[in-house]
This record gives sequence, C-alpha cells and structure tokens, in this order.
Amino acid sequence: MNATTVSEHGRPDITIDLARLKKNCNGNTAIVKELIAHLREKSGPKWIAALERAIAAGDAEDLQEICHGMKGASATVFAWRISNLALEFEYLARDGEVALLSSRMNELLDMFEELTLWIRDYPELC
Repeated sequence: MNATTVSEHGRPDITIDLARLKKNCNGNTAIVKELIAHLREKSGPKWIAALERAIAAGDAEDLQEICHGMKGASATVFAWRISNLALEFEYLARDGEVALLSSRMNELLDMFEELTLWIRDYPELC
C-alpha cells in the first residue's frame, strides 16, 4: 500500500512511512535502523506482555494507558499500522471492552510479524 491509503481514522495505512522516518532522522540510516529495531525487539514485546498482564487482571484503565503509549510511540517512528491498531485498542479499553480487546491480540502479533517481513525488503535496515 502507499502513503495515500488511509485507515478509518484518517491516518496512513502502511507498515512504516520510511521516507518520513528517514527525513526526521536527517537521512541517518543507522538511527532509522536503531529505531525500527527497538520497536520490533524491545517496545513490541514489552507492550504485548503488558497488555497480556492487564487483560489477565481485567484492568481496562491500565490497558488504555498501555495502548495510548503504544499508539504514540509507534506513530513517532511512523509505524502507522501498529499505531492505528493501538488507537482501536485504546478505544476498546476506554469502553471497558477487555474481552474484545483480548480476542484481537493476534492482530497485534500479526502487525509485528508484518513489520519483520517489511524489514526484509530493506536490507539496509537488517
């Protein structure tokens, strides 16, 4: 998909807007690589574990806070699909829909798998 495709929330519906990320990093590929690796290897697993704990506890308020942070942090690196899903999860948590959010956790796992596959298309990021 290209940057003109948008989600239902009016946000880009792409894995990562690499051009914008590179621009924000002044073209420094090492920084881009570090940011994406951090998202995939550190932030993602941390968010998933935190979400699983909050779901197990039935803590909608904690879920909303985690999703809000995930939404913002992933948007900062222009990882729009993850950010868009986090926005949906934030709304679910706000509305107390813990069971529905829980049933959609595989979508988040799929987003991180999609990110891994996306990275393979950019050897300079591996």
